[in-house]
Amino acid sequence: MNPTEITVADKAKGRKSPPAAWLFFQRWMANPLSMGSITPSSAALRKEIRKNLSIAPDEVVAEFGGGTGAITRALLEAGIPGDRIYAFEIDKELATFLHGSFPDVNVINGDCRGIARVLGPDLVGKVGSVVIGIPMVTLPLDMQREIVEASFSVMPEGRPFLLYTYMIHSPLNQKALGLKGKRVGFTWKNVPPASVWAYWKA
Repeated sequence: MNPTEITVADKAKGRKSPPAAWLFFQRWMANPLSMGSITPSSAALRKEIRKNLSIAPDEVVAEFGGGTGAITRALLEAGIPGDRIYAFEIDKELATFLHGSFPDVNVINGDCRGIARVLGPDLVGKVGSVVIGIPMVTLPLDMQREIVEASFSVMPEGRPFLLYTYMIHSPLNQKALGLKGKRVGFTWKNVPPASVWAYWKA
């Protein structure tokens, strides 16, 4: 399936978008557990994400939980062309905002667990990095497992996925999910302070 066929195409026509921070707060008020934080990720957290990206010249990057685009911006700041970024956002309002802010990025208003179907056979196995911004700790274990499996299903063997979190310890039960993890980044300059974890198959 061509990603452009399911990319958000109905961004507001002639309607001025609200500031990213205000929209983020509105969506947090509507569903706090799905957002994880009341503010978008900071420049310091974007830097920690960039430091840990892995992408070869023929690979793409996937983002699970695009929000208002703070981490999408980090991917672009890392020099990754927009057409090689696939940002999944299940909230339609946020996905519409994301598409309007980054028109060159492949924004998919849908469930990240369907990534293999969205990318198709040409790109499965060529996702250099998966960056997860979903508050995984709030999800049932079975759903966490499905997201983890979806991540590994599209990356080359042996690659980790990245997950940023506001918890001090690992937000994932590594034993239950068959993972080994390592905190690879941390910053106080985020609200709240944030860590970046990398996870491999155990």
